[in-house]
Amino acid sequence: MGTKTQPQQAKENERRIRANDKEFNLQYKYHNNYIKTSKYSVFTFLPFNLLEQFQRLANFYFLCLLVLQLIPAISSLTPVTTAIPLIGVLTLTAVKDAYDDIQRHLSDSQVNNRKSKTLRNGKLVDAKWSEVQVGDVIRLDNNQFVAADILLLTTSEPNGLCFIETAELDGETNLKAKQCLTETIELGDHHDALWNFNGEILCERPNNLLNKFDGTLIWRNQRFALDNEKILLRGCVLRNTQWCYGVVVFAGVDTKLMQNSGKTQFKSTGVDRLLNFIIIGIVLFLVSICALFAVGCAIWEGFIGQHFQVYLPWEHIIPKDYIPTGATVIGLLVFFSYAIVLNTVVPISLYVSVEVIRFIQSFLINWDEEMYYARTNTYAKARTTTLNEELGQIQYIFSDKTGTLTQNIMTFNKCSINGRTYGDVIDLRTGEPIEVTEQQTIFHNSPRNPEEVPTGTATSASTKPPPLILVHKAEIHAKKSSVMVTAEGETQLANSPSSDRAEIEHSAPLPPPLDSQRNRGRKQVRYSAPSRSQEEDPGGTIPGGLSTARGLSPSGYDSQRSISRNSAGGLGVCFKRSGPGLMQRQLSSTSSSDKALQCVDFSANPHHESDFRWYDRTLLDAVRSDEEHSHVFFRLLALCHTVMAETVEGKLEYQAQSPDEAALVAAARNFGFVFRSRTPNSITIEVMGRLEEYELLNILDFNNVRKRMSVILRRGDSVVLYCKGADNVIYDRLHGGQEDLKARTQDHLNKFAGEGLRTLVLAERRLTEQYYKDWRTRQQEAALAMDSREEKLNEIYEEIESDMQLVGVTAIEDKLQDGVPKAIANLQSAGIKIWVLTGDKQETAINIGYSCQLLTDELADVFIVDGNSVEEVEKQLRQFKESIKIYNRFRPGGTEALYNSDSNMDPLSVTMTQTSVFMHESSAPPTPPPPPAISVVTFSAECTDLFGDEKRSLDGGAASIVIDETTGFALVVNGHSLVHCLSPELEIKFLDIASQCKAVICCRVTPLQKALVVELIKRAKNAVTLAIGDGANDVSMIKAAHIGVGISGQEGLQAVLSSDYAIAQFRYLERLLLVHGRWSYYRMCKFLRYFFYKNFAFTLCHCWYSLFCGFSAQTVFDPMFISVYNLFYTSLPVLSLGIFEQDVSDKNSLEYPRLYTPGLKSELFNIREFIYSVLHGAFTSLILFLIPYGVYKDGVSQHGYILSDHMTLGAVVATILIVDNTAQISLYTSYWTVVNHITIWGSLVWYFVLDYFYNYVIGGPYVGSLTQAIKDLTFWMTMLITVMVLVAPVLAYKYYLLDTHPSLSDKIRQKSLKKIHSRASSDVRRTPSSRRGRRSVRSGYAFAHQEGFGRLITSGKIMHKKPQDFAFPLGLGTKKTQALHNNLASADQTKTNSSGHHMGNNNNTNQRHNHNQNHSSMADISVEGRVNGADAGGSGGTEDMSPRAPCQDLDTINL
Repeated sequence: MGTKTQPQQAKENERRIRANDKEFNLQYKYHNNYIKTSKYSVFTFLPFNLLEQFQRLANFYFLCLLVLQLIPAISSLTPVTTAIPLIGVLTLTAVKDAYDDIQRHLSDSQVNNRKSKTLRNGKLVDAKWSEVQVGDVIRLDNNQFVAADILLLTTSEPNGLCFIETAELDGETNLKAKQCLTETIELGDHHDALWNFNGEILCERPNNLLNKFDGTLIWRNQRFALDNEKILLRGCVLRNTQWCYGVVVFAGVDTKLMQNSGKTQFKSTGVDRLLNFIIIGIVLFLVSICALFAVGCAIWEGFIGQHFQVYLPWEHIIPKDYIPTGATVIGLLVFFSYAIVLNTVVPISLYVSVEVIRFIQSFLINWDEEMYYARTNTYAKARTTTLNEELGQIQYIFSDKTGTLTQNIMTFNKCSINGRTYGDVIDLRTGEPIEVTEQQTIFHNSPRNPEEVPTGTATSASTKPPPLILVHKAEIHAKKSSVMVTAEGETQLANSPSSDRAEIEHSAPLPPPLDSQRNRGRKQVRYSAPSRSQEEDPGGTIPGGLSTARGLSPSGYDSQRSISRNSAGGLGVCFKRSGPGLMQRQLSSTSSSDKALQCVDFSANPHHESDFRWYDRTLLDAVRSDEEHSHVFFRLLALCHTVMAETVEGKLEYQAQSPDEAALVAAARNFGFVFRSRTPNSITIEVMGRLEEYELLNILDFNNVRKRMSVILRRGDSVVLYCKGADNVIYDRLHGGQEDLKARTQDHLNKFAGEGLRTLVLAERRLTEQYYKDWRTRQQEAALAMDSREEKLNEIYEEIESDMQLVGVTAIEDKLQDGVPKAIANLQSAGIKIWVLTGDKQETAINIGYSCQLLTDELADVFIVDGNSVEEVEKQLRQFKESIKIYNRFRPGGTEALYNSDSNMDPLSVTMTQTSVFMHESSAPPTPPPPPAISVVTFSAECTDLFGDEKRSLDGGAASIVIDETTGFALVVNGHSLVHCLSPELEIKFLDIASQCKAVICCRVTPLQKALVVELIKRAKNAVTLAIGDGANDVSMIKAAHIGVGISGQEGLQAVLSSDYAIAQFRYLERLLLVHGRWSYYRMCKFLRYFFYKNFAFTLCHCWYSLFCGFSAQTVFDPMFISVYNLFYTSLPVLSLGIFEQDVSDKNSLEYPRLYTPGLKSELFNIREFIYSVLHGAFTSLILFLIPYGVYKDGVSQHGYILSDHMTLGAVVATILIVDNTAQISLYTSYWTVVNHITIWGSLVWYFVLDYFYNYVIGGPYVGSLTQAIKDLTFWMTMLITVMVLVAPVLAYKYYLLDTHPSLSDKIRQKSLKKIHSRASSDVRRTPSSRRGRRSVRSGYAFAHQEGFGRLITSGKIMHKKPQDFAFPLGLGTKKTQALHNNLASADQTKTNSSGHHMGNNNNTNQRHNHNQNHSSMADISVEGRVNGADAGGSGGTEDMSPRAPCQDLDTINL
């Protein structure tokens, strides 16, 4: 016992491991490396699965019912009616669960059987991952996954360095450097030395902290401190290192990856949970009804039934000696008899039907061609069949960033050199910049219809699908407005096509935009040619009237949404005149292939990259003509970095610390400035074929405080400092005398920031030899200082990084996945809140937030929580709460007095002057808005105007004032602050702030923190959540959410294997939710409402009949009719309803995201709707029974036959019930297919066929009853009257709602039926757009937000690496105070062109940049304003102003 106490105590407090000592480690019973995520084995599957299934209340209820039906004394129905459906449901669910678990077994087996080289008895052997034990020394080769958490001992690289990729852990694809202890480097790859290594490791217990490890190595009587830099975690990949050795510290479930993976939770939908609650209510209702009838039966038997024992003898088990006792026993038995008779209120067929509907809906998702990604040949896949309708009720989306929103691909997009921009393409017809959108279109290699996108339909085994060809296309779109910079550097406002666009839309509204998938592979170019000619561009033209500006350079224009629209798809060129002097030209690539935009040819450069795209030839011409400034620009890019170069198979490859640096060095490479190699003290580049070698004197590396990096180089007798960094940092360190250049470059920065690009400012400084020597001496003294070393070094760096000359600006695009901004905009319009949970840094996440429109400049402010303690975080949250209160205090929605309907002034003129162009017949002069200048009021057409209330529109009906949902706040939380936000004392405050924000971004979060955030929202908000990700670091979040969506991306399939749904691109989430999710919820709710209605209408007939049969549990219907009612007569119509029903098309579902709102509020099926269905069914059953009963009671046919027999009444009521069900479901059905027609009318015919077959062929007890009844006119008149009485109220109520309270889907359906194409207002419809401009005056800088490799380079430790491709999305996107609009009108000078429209010119670039920001809703409203008679000519100089009031930061409010 004494020997076991010490290990047990050590296990509780710390972990003790001895390398290569299996017996020592076994006493602690550490977990091995075996992974198990499956739930069952062959032997445990049946009992465990049945136990789980009978935990569902419904299954247990039907099991009890089956037991009751096995007792003959109380059952009037055969037990087969319940047994067969119950067994079917259990079998179907078991098969599905078995399939899912088999997939988990296969996944576990694949991981556990991976091979790892393990040191055993001094030799390396190939062992399975599952056989690796704690304390084993294992070898890892390059590009190999780490099998377990290991302590790094030795590597192939000098100084014990190795590089790992942690994409599986934190989603980051950049390489991280790890370094082993210097004392263990000597072990090398000598197996004997490694086998004799007997170091003892004392470390922390297993935990989920990815960035923390505390331990001590005891070896050779010395103790060495261990930290996270010496640990390689399971799931990482070894990169750029030939081999390394390590000792296993944590294995299997103890590894940090598995500690963060979370537990698999049982997921059920909100409809399921509501059904469980409803079933409990129905069971209680059933018990109460049965008890009431049991009491009634006992009373009836005690007073009346005892006298009829000759005709109705009591059972032999009933005591006949004492009447009250016998009556009581009969009542008790009748209680169970009624429980069986009335069980059809909730039949087992309900659950069978639900499972069938979900199963088929899953296939509809799998077969959707619109969610097929041809590039990877991937379809959407529903990996579960039980959660489809939950997709229609999502309230919160939690998304990963890297690989989910972005492609993690950086591209060199634009630049500014010496005050001149490059990278824009100019349309010579209008003189306006054209937005270029690159796409790779996939075509079938077939002679017919070459533009057809593959549908992905299955082909037969004998027919091979045609090969796919990737064709690079460039879509070009005219910008809304632009600012031209002349060769002299002066700025002028080019003709804005906004007025022309308005006139086009006024005279001939454009059709709604086609789906982006259908437009793929087709180029649209729309030219809005102004009648007044622009300055002629001396540059050469590109085919199709496109040119890059040679003498002119675009500057400061806004990146606005494209106004091009695809018209009716005809071939060739068509012209449409839409107003005086205005022409719309549309080209299609089918007949105008020569119009395609060509990228610049770099093939003359032997080191060029084939996938590099650049469309402005003027920059290449400048480089080739030896233009000085362009050479300095690219020479700086080729020299100022920490990239490593390597030649692989004759091709030069780069390993970069971040994809930003890789993009910049690659751009210089393609323009002829090729970075070739480096040593610790030199850099070699190739300039236009000539080698240049520079002596590397210093690297002033980047960190989060400096936000810049510099290199000091010597070549010959000259010493130069090259610097690149954030704009605000570099601008403060430029020398005087270059104000004009700084102003023009600032304009370009604003423009690039408005387009969401990541920018860096480049600068240089020429140094004298003497100055550098003096500085170098002082720098070495500071580096050796024992006190305040960092502060002294920063002061030295500040000294030399000053008085610099501005060189230019780079603009890099962090490529989003296709369609991400549009998908996010539509999902937010649908009322869904989107949170981004990423392991990336704050600046990178903010920058991507702006790029994907999760963050916009309409936001009043972006709150950043970065406190390091509970007190700091609480203080920040309190400040943000006060800011929101101030903001809400001045919201226009709270000042109703300003919007008095009696006022002669348009309501909007009270708060902003920019919207005078939209005022309806308003002659009042514009008045400046009162402070504070915060306004979120927009002008919106009322829904009735939108959907055809033409009288109201013509009468000039009042417009509504709404609060624009795009305004508000965003919240950014850092990982270390999130720990405190999730603590019990702050989580309520955090939720209070977060719930009032439009968007929330959590940075630097661990996988487990992602799951905790999801759990917090689930618990505190009781909201339906969806998590979407693509890597192993997202697995815990995916498991925690109600719905988990995995993206089959570049980070493996871990997320997909843990998900409920798998898609190939984030943009497909929009269709998954707004189309399939909404349809599934809509169909399921409609199915349930009708199902409960028909079953209550059917079952409660027994209740009314019990009043006339002495509560004897006698059924009004034939027992066979009761058994097959839900199986044969009514199952198929309601199944068709649940599978094919839709209120609007998929196109309308995407164009009108507000259609999704009812699912958020559970409006389509809830307790109220259930009660309505029950009452409707009860009313139907009452009418169904009483009218035939009244007609046939004491009735005699015209031939003298008595009609008042039980069987005739039962046959008549049953027939009218089936006819009524057919009529009701016909009214319920909105979308008729062939299947609906066959099932609805076929079921009616099937009833008569089956009734005849059963009674006449098999010989049922009701033989002849229905046949005799239908021969009499009484039957037909009874059926007609009954059905009319039942249908008339439904029709009346339906048309009442349609006329007075139409839903949005009703209005859209009406417009579709009338074939009227009208523009949709912003409160209902969101128009797809290209990237919208940002008004941020300071861009995010594209740089590595951690200390770079400078120290390792200059020390020589990193020189023998094998460079691999790094991918590290780093950048800063900060939101500054937005420029005011109020003095814009006074600064503009009006111009009049030949078409009578006014243009504004403003010399203030920031104001010009801001006032061109048009909200999509305002664009639509301007059209409606004109249609309703607004005076276009009276708009004057405000034509191209922003229709929004400026949204300032809160600190500008004068309280």
